[in-house]
Amino acid sequence: MTKTTLAFLTDTHLGQRLVAKGEIAGDKMGYQETLGEHEHHLRVVLDDIARKDISRIVFGGDIGAAQSVGRFFELLRGYAFDMSLILGNHDSYGNVTQHYDLGESIVAGKLCFSQHDPYLKRIFLDTSDNAVGDNQRKWLVRELAGVKKAAIFLHHPILPLDTSVDRTGAALRDRDDVRSLLIDTDCQISLFCGHYHMIDEAREANIRQYVTPAVSYQLVKQSEHLKADMKTFGYRILELDEDEIRTQIVLFSKA
Repeated sequence: MTKTTLAFLTDTHLGQRLVAKGEIAGDKMGYQETLGEHEHHLRVVLDDIARKDISRIVFGGDIGAAQSVGRFFELLRGYAFDMSLILGNHDSYGNVTQHYDLGESIVAGKLCFSQHDPYLKRIFLDTSDNAVGDNQRKWLVRELAGVKKAAIFLHHPILPLDTSVDRTGAALRDRDDVRSLLIDTDCQISLFCGHYHMIDEAREANIRQYVTPAVSYQLVKQSEHLKADMKTFGYRILELDEDEIRTQIVLFSKA
């Protein structure tokens, strides 16, 4: 049986230091540009992926400060990974294209694309402006036509989470439209996302959603207000075959 193994890592926030640690005043995230911030975490994660002989990775968005984007790709070039890249709300399509060849744009100004193997279609969406958008949703409908099983990678969750960050305006603006679109398909869909800096799994109808911990820092899931955990970081391993998708969380704790 053919099996594909890949690592999904997200939210490196290179060069972005969270201004408030612990409980975050006003339920809003604030960052100070700080050269080298979270680089050690990224190195630890990449070294662990390489040590496990995983050659394919998907980066789930939020590289970090604009001045750190070049450094991000410089670090990645030190490894022999086959990387698929999606953009998050801290990323700029124009900035990333200065350091990485995104190829021909299928939807104008959006980094979206698909990959197909005999048993699973992989779809990658761009939510860098906090929405999938009309044109990308139309493309997504076409990509899912006739597909029985798909893995969709995007930065933002589609199914809601019962957590403080979901109530602060951080949710994808058109997530209800995307959710309805996916439920209306005759396709079993696994969603892999980040953005919320925590571990979560949710299920609704034909959708199963996996939220992956951040490389930078975590947010406490069960907290009335936004609260950061600066000591924990990690990524997710996916094993895909014709029968199922298995996932495993890998966490590290900073002393």
